[in-house]
Amino acid sequence: MRARALEFPPPMGRLTLVLVVLISLAAKVLPAAAQDALDQGLAAYRSADYAKAAEIWRPLAEKGDAAAQYRLGTLYAEGKGVGQDDKEAFKWFQRAAEKGDASAQYNVGASYAAGVGVAKDETEAARWFRRAAEQGMPFAQLNLGLLYASGHGVAQSNVEAMTWLQIALFSLPPGAVRSDVARAMEDVSGKMTDVEREDARDHARGWKPKPEAK
Repeated sequence: MRARALEFPPPMGRLTLVLVVLISLAAKVLPAAAQDALDQGLAAYRSADYAKAAEIWRPLAEKGDAAAQYRLGTLYAEGKGVGQDDKEAFKWFQRAAEKGDASAQYNVGASYAAGVGVAKDETEAARWFRRAAEQGMPFAQLNLGLLYASGHGVAQSNVEAMTWLQIALFSLPPGAVRSDVARAMEDVSGKMTDVEREDARDHARGWKPKPEAK
């Protein structure tokens, strides 16, 4: 997975949304013919023949294949093989997101949060982050937690914030982002009662991902 940074919105106290466009090229389970075409596009992408990747993925995307829609969106987000176009990237991410692709759902949420390719809308950002978070996307879980901590796009709730931050903490790999989550948890924890902290721990421990039906 690679990422292209988006412009950050104004800080929310000491908490700032982590906004990246996820560029995931992992294999998807699809019918053989579609999977073959996706794999051919992926081979072209990895050999830096981005125009060929776009040529291969576009017909599948236009036929409604979510994996191809997501990958075509990444090309527009990166400006590889096509002209860089945030609005076009958002269009394809949204189509894939509506079909249940968690990475695309995160990208749609990030686009709404930063106002990239679409008008800024924190309520829509929270809605899409939630859909991705419920499926197990850790960056979406982190951002949803930060939105609950600040009350941006959702009703402010320290319990919800701490719940999602804890879930994200255990899903993210070691590194700077995970350290940021730990610091955010400290900020939120300082505003909570012991009962609220216990409620958040119980909610986090009982949480299970709920993949959307494809």
